[in-house]
Amino acid sequence: MGAREPRADFDWPTSQRTPPKFVPCLSPSLSFLNLWVLLLALPLSAQTFRDPADQPFRRAPMSVAARSVVIPLATNVHLAFDTETLRSHTAWRGPSLNLHGAPYDGAAGRFLADFTGESLFTNPPLFPWAGGKPARNILTDFPSKPRFLGLSTRGGVRTLMYELPLDAEETVRVHESPSVQFVDGMPVVVRRFELSASYMDLEFTAHMEAGRMTGIGQNNAAMGILREKDVLLTAFRGRPLLGWKPATGQADYVVELLREKDGDAETLQRHVTGDETHAVVHIPAHRGEISFEVLSVVCADKAEAERLLPKLIPAKVAPPELVRVSEPPASKPTNQAPTLVVTNAPAVREEGGFRVELLWSAGVQPAIPLHPNNPPVGHRRSAPDAPITGMDFMPNGDLAFCTARGEVFIRSEPANSPGTNIYRHFARGLMEPAGLRVLSGEIFVAQKCELTRLRDTDGDGEADLFECVSQAWGFTGGARQFATGPVADKEGRLHVFLDGRGARWEVPFRGWDARFSRGGKDFEGWANGFLSPGGALAVNGDVFVTDNAGPWVPAAKLIHVQESKFQGHPSTQPAPQEQFKEPKEFAPPAVWFPTRLAKHVAGMAVAPESWGAFAGQVLVADGEGGLLRVSLEQVNGEWQGAAWPLVKGLGANASRLAVSADGKLYFGGATTDGRALVLGRMSPAGPARCETKTMKALADGFELTFTQPVDSASAAKPVSYEVSQFNYRHEIAPGAEHDFDGTANRSSPLKVAAASVAADGLSVRLKIPGLRAGFVTSVRAAGVRSAAAQPLRSDAFFHTLNQVPK
Repeated sequence: MGAREPRADFDWPTSQRTPPKFVPCLSPSLSFLNLWVLLLALPLSAQTFRDPADQPFRRAPMSVAARSVVIPLATNVHLAFDTETLRSHTAWRGPSLNLHGAPYDGAAGRFLADFTGESLFTNPPLFPWAGGKPARNILTDFPSKPRFLGLSTRGGVRTLMYELPLDAEETVRVHESPSVQFVDGMPVVVRRFELSASYMDLEFTAHMEAGRMTGIGQNNAAMGILREKDVLLTAFRGRPLLGWKPATGQADYVVELLREKDGDAETLQRHVTGDETHAVVHIPAHRGEISFEVLSVVCADKAEAERLLPKLIPAKVAPPELVRVSEPPASKPTNQAPTLVVTNAPAVREEGGFRVELLWSAGVQPAIPLHPNNPPVGHRRSAPDAPITGMDFMPNGDLAFCTARGEVFIRSEPANSPGTNIYRHFARGLMEPAGLRVLSGEIFVAQKCELTRLRDTDGDGEADLFECVSQAWGFTGGARQFATGPVADKEGRLHVFLDGRGARWEVPFRGWDARFSRGGKDFEGWANGFLSPGGALAVNGDVFVTDNAGPWVPAAKLIHVQESKFQGHPSTQPAPQEQFKEPKEFAPPAVWFPTRLAKHVAGMAVAPESWGAFAGQVLVADGEGGLLRVSLEQVNGEWQGAAWPLVKGLGANASRLAVSADGKLYFGGATTDGRALVLGRMSPAGPARCETKTMKALADGFELTFTQPVDSASAAKPVSYEVSQFNYRHEIAPGAEHDFDGTANRSSPLKVAAASVAADGLSVRLKIPGLRAGFVTSVRAAGVRSAAAQPLRSDAFFHTLNQVPK
């Protein structure tokens, strides 16, 4: 190859570098490779959890890139790609990724995945693409930003898709497909590139390694990097006009490093110094699509690299075919997605006037019958096991749900085979999703790191196209950095709610409602101040979300989400730093859930018409084995309402709800220990028992309606009702109820002056002097009896009185 002059622009100024990325480090000044070596010395959990060998990819946070995609190239060769900087940051030889955290090895506070094995190559957190003459960094110096588009697994080929902006209108689409070839027993990592037309010269930095450049033979398609203990041989093939523009010099830059601390990410700045070589591929401007491959292999020395090179270069490169990942195949695949056929009956019982069926749980796990469609017993891919974290119905009535381990299943009940359930494995490898929604027949999943649209393009029943709708929020991989949603508002925009627990102000949009189009454009922070969103729901286009108690949030609540409204908990930038340090005023929620009613709230659904008296009310999973119901009203333009317990003892910690076309409420979540999956459904077992149906504010009190006629004599007695009010203070300490005088842990009692019962016995108007807006009203109607002289089913309930009717 001969000696080459170092590039004059090697020491890029800080402004041309990507925003800092994260990697843990224990030394103040090291090469980037040595940082990784130190990381591998960190202790592993006692029980290592790894994905099965046939899994096509895994999304997981790693110390060098929170938004990593790990692709197994072989059972013992793996490559990790960063969807933010669009670089392959690590390749290694050894077992697959070690996954840590509650869904995997149960390690509390852990979240960063790591690996054990031999590192083949690494790349520091610098953006690898440049364009123009002279070359300029596309990330920092171009009018638009690069964008990760998604991942395809079609035909067994894993393809990373992204686009590079050339100007305000023109982009270059890039498909990068990694694989491995074994030559003389040595793993050669092959990165295949397919590019659309580009009127501009491009440069791709294939490697940034500690070491000095060296020539390999006389072939201009190859170069080597002399590392401390070996030689990294890299070459390109398939495009004769390509060329290397290598650069060797003294590295002198700072990276931000990430490591685990108290369940979140701690960042440290570390100085990288020493000899560093950049292996840069020059790609001339081209009118049509092109393809080429970059090969990388670790050799013991320069002599081995020169011996191996002739065996690498002659191979032909297939022509580009960018449409391959999305166009329908010429014929339907013969191999279909694996399914699990279950034929045993669910466990059925009656609970609080409802028929409850447990379809799948640790205690009632269906026996797997011998069936030709079932995979071998014990095949880990065959059955769902981790807790359900999102669910919704497909247009054909099938139930789609995701789990904490990143799997998506579709459950169907064939009409011609009563009692048979089929669980189809639709996707796997996602990053701890906390929400799933079916919109226009397509499945959207809220991963921690992005909102993803899942598509089956080849018709084999399994997702093969994972389109990144948006990843525009800050993410450092933390154990609690969940994304909940999506829901669509009346304008069709999507909302994803980002957990705000333990967030650092400099990590953008933590504790925010992120709003954007279905194509991922027009991203904006719509509202903020959320601590731990539990579930989201759109009711006639109005968006609601549940949030949970903690610092600055005194109790669980149901929030009507409105533009620019602050909900109380410190949120990160673009919120003002002053608000983050000391939040003050906040918008009141539509409904408070006092601790005695619910300690934790999660997913929601609207009760269907078949639920009779409760139709149209909001059903809320309380996260502790029960359900709540909420009756909402809009007063003076503001939402408010009352809440009651509906069912206790579901036999599961339900976190997600969905209503089927036949009016059944499906609930999904975890067993009471939080480790295993539970799926069930419920429906009214008969007419609703006598209880309060709604509670609506009046100018001088409240109107209560009932599911059945009540005894007029008991309902007309003011002493049948115990009424009090309290509110919550906005403070960092755990929430306490305060009375009118501000005394903690007390409420202010109020007397019912009069109770007027309707002639049909289905409602009563309570006149209550002294009611105050901005307080929660607690009512206990212990003295009221039904027309059949029975006590009310639920005689205690709470109304959040934000507004008094004018």
